[in-house]
Amino acid sequence: MLFSRNEKSARKGAKYSAELCDFSQLGLDFVSATSYSVQPRKEMETMNQELIEVLENKINELLGKYNSLKEENAMLSEEVDRLSNDREGIKSRVDSILARLDGI
Repeated sequence: MLFSRNEKSARKGAKYSAELCDFSQLGLDFVSATSYSVQPRKEMETMNQELIEVLENKINELLGKYNSLKEENAMLSEEVDRLSNDREGIKSRVDSILARLDGI
């Protein structure tokens, strides 16, 4: 078949551009230029800084609550141990009183 030069160059150009765009055949994973990261604007940077400060304050508040609850838990555990010992002492006294009553 005879083609004019314009048709040949158009066919060749179309084939060449298709080859350039089809990187999947090569096993390459190229990212299109539109998905490159964009520099954040100063407003976004300020907003991000504010969000980080709010998050930091909330974390510090949470850590403070955690530490106070941990101390309260330790105090309550000591009180439970003390009350358990008191209960055992009272129980043994009641048992001894009941034993004396059974002897009468």
